[in-house]
Amino acid sequence: MRIAISSDNHLDINHVNAEDILGPQARYLRELGVALYVNTGDTYNDFRKTRKYFHALQEVLGPSTDVRFLAGNHDMLRGANYATIQGLQDPLYLHERSFVPPASPETVIVGNNGWYDYSFVGTTATDNPDYYWHWKKAFWVDSTIDQPGSDQERMQRELEYMRIFLRAHAHTGQKILFVSHFVPEVQLLPPAMLQDPRGAKLAAMLGSQRMGDLLQEFHVDAAAYGHWHRRDQPRTVGTTTFYHCPVGYGTQRRAEWTSPYFMTEWRNTLTVIDL
Repeated sequence: MRIAISSDNHLDINHVNAEDILGPQARYLRELGVALYVNTGDTYNDFRKTRKYFHALQEVLGPSTDVRFLAGNHDMLRGANYATIQGLQDPLYLHERSFVPPASPETVIVGNNGWYDYSFVGTTATDNPDYYWHWKKAFWVDSTIDQPGSDQERMQRELEYMRIFLRAHAHTGQKILFVSHFVPEVQLLPPAMLQDPRGAKLAAMLGSQRMGDLLQEFHVDAAAYGHWHRRDQPRTVGTTTFYHCPVGYGTQRRAEWTSPYFMTEWRNTLTVIDL
């Protein structure tokens, strides 16, 4: 089964008109023979626009390719409260769900938006999180996102749901692809980043090592994520091969592209996996 994965398209920040790209994206996915297209989040700064876009893409693709999406932190900024982000019943929304493609029952995709708990910067941060919490509230874009409780409590909920779905497929013989928006393994970050005081503040908000530990516990075959705007080669840690190649920002202020064109960047960063 051929799966294509993209992340961090940031269509609004990149000034992309969705109507201009739906057709070209659908044609390219068909040319590649993609059976499932998964986007791991940060499509718009408004969850309503994100949902509308992926349903429009599914309509253009028709039954040849299934579309699934997650919400990144940018999608959560507007257009949905915490209850909606967590509990939305939308057939394309993969958060806290698993999906077994009808044409490939030997494969299962487990989805979770993820979150962060400061565990990438060590036990000092997790035992005494107030410093990072206050820094987040003062400087981080996520400070406006609706959530009850702490970041650690939010991450704990996600871990509990992850465990339910991973356990359900652990002894079925299926190949597991786990998809999330946030970084799932500290070894995917450069050590210098964690040793730098400014870098550590960023790393605290990138993901959770407890997520990576869970993937290893259940011997997950592959995992894809986004959030951190650095294009990486696939990397294997333990039993899991990790995929991370975001589109990122193509603006004058934040120039992360190698060309001036969104479709070129989307094609060049599209991760294609045969499971």
